[in-house]
Amino acid sequence: MQILTDYAALLIPVIILVVVVAVLIALMLISRNYIKVSPNQAAVISGRKRKLSDGSTAGYRLVRGGATLVFPFLEKVEYLDLNVITVPLATQRAYTVQGVPVSVKAVANVKIKGDDSSLRAASERFLGMPQQVFHQLVFQTLEGHLRAILGTLTVEEINNDRQSFAQKLLTEAAGDLEKMGIGLDALTIQEISDEEGYLDALGKRRTAEVKRDAEIGQA
Repeated sequence: MQILTDYAALLIPVIILVVVVAVLIALMLISRNYIKVSPNQAAVISGRKRKLSDGSTAGYRLVRGGATLVFPFLEKVEYLDLNVITVPLATQRAYTVQGVPVSVKAVANVKIKGDDSSLRAASERFLGMPQQVFHQLVFQTLEGHLRAILGTLTVEEINNDRQSFAQKLLTEAAGDLEKMGIGLDALTIQEISDEEGYLDALGKRRTAEVKRDAEIGQA
């Protein structure tokens, strides 16, 4: 009986030590796998299937601007950047409806949209993609629409109403970008030029008209 008592006395500290070590390991695993996601990021956690609101299933879940526990060995975490990205556009010798080649410089501000549908579309297309490749993809999409719109306008329409020109590009390109989960925040036309001297001729003609009107007014 004494032996059992001594054995129990030795066993209790060992059990307590094992429990403490197990609790510490559990806490360490939780702390290492409890992730916090800032508002300008979206965490894509893949590895386990889950049912979406529309009834379909996906092998990943999305967390934006919050925190979640990632199951070790079963799930992995990757991130989408939701910051605004500035994409410079430079189109050379795009032909207008008159057949006049013009060059346009513009700047577009784009970002991956934060709603669930857009995040799913973007994660399936851009997750792990280098930023340079992402920039190139957006550039090619915008440039294609830019050239198409230039082909429907005259040089005068492009040069005199740049705001309307930019709005047309926003409207045309927004649909294709939204399919990829990208939002087009703003687009600014910076410069319009041509190598044929068409714009210079327009300016000289306008200057002559102003001088003529001034002389008629004085007379």
